[in-house]
Amino acid sequence: MKGGTTPLCTGSLKVMPDDSTRFPIRQHVIASLSQLIGLPLTAARRAADMRTFQFGRLSPVGRGSVGIFALHVSCPWRIEGPHGIVTGRLDLWEPANDGAPFDEKWDYESSPNLQDARLQSWLAREKSPRIVTSVDADEYGGAAITFDQGFVLRLFPAGTRGEDWRLFQPKTGAPHLVISGGGIEADEE
Repeated sequence: MKGGTTPLCTGSLKVMPDDSTRFPIRQHVIASLSQLIGLPLTAARRAADMRTFQFGRLSPVGRGSVGIFALHVSCPWRIEGPHGIVTGRLDLWEPANDGAPFDEKWDYESSPNLQDARLQSWLAREKSPRIVTSVDADEYGGAAITFDQGFVLRLFPAGTRGEDWRLFQPKTGAPHLVISGGGIEADEE
């Protein structure tokens, strides 16, 4: 290590001190996502092409419901399982029916799409919800949320601008963790 510095141990996270006292992105993301460990994935919804995941007990809000934590994902993502990819971002632009003839007017909002169909099927397979067992991250805001039974939700920030994903506690006013352009963005909400 440069200059003979050694990692500081804060719980299970190792933080490398530096001149700016900046908390590294990876450790910050892991610390934030660690709040999900032990919580069930209770809902997965979509707003246009943004996928939302709700964790923990659902509470009513307006005409819907929210979990204790919400994860809004706009960047590339996928859910992996023991037998391959369950679904991912690109499945949104595929018809749910593999044998459907080409239709130039097909639209993912008004017609069944593969992402919605596969995600609904994955969530419905078990009688009990998927529980978060661990989390990991990289230095660019990428993340892995591991569920029981060998499933992993992976997030891949893939651009230099724009919001990639955010984690927040709905209805609390608590700050959001916002990953934008592969880094942590100051939450101004």
